[in-house]
Amino acid sequence: MKELMEEKAAGWFTKGYNCCQSILLAARETYALEMNPDFLIEIGRFFREGMASGCTCGALVGAEMALGLVNKEQGLNLPPETAGALHDRFVKAFGSSCCRVLRKKQGVIGKMTKQGCKKITAGTAGLLYELIEEIRSSN
Repeated sequence: MKELMEEKAAGWFTKGYNCCQSILLAARETYALEMNPDFLIEIGRFFREGMASGCTCGALVGAEMALGLVNKEQGLNLPPETAGALHDRFVKAFGSSCCRVLRKKQGVIGKMTKQGCKKITAGTAGLLYELIEEIRSSN
């Protein structure tokens, strides 16, 4: 299932949605969230490329939002520290939560083709899935 969620996020990204939108749409499909996809697209619209300023990666923002949606709809009753756990996993996996730093590592070709961002988006979807499933199995 983790790989499927990663593929879904990468697929949405390939279709032209930004990193945040792609995570939200993949989470909606994976967890059967009762959210209008157009609503998710709109709330994620301005989180591309670190809120267009190079700050926090939109994939991480989307994953944090998706975590809240899954928590509510599936009654997981997650503690607030779960957001920090997701952030820490993201930083461990990718080296930073800052879009500017992440994109700098991608090189010219990676930036032009957005393949680096696509990989981060897919990887973030996988991190989200792993965290949710670990919490589920411990409850």
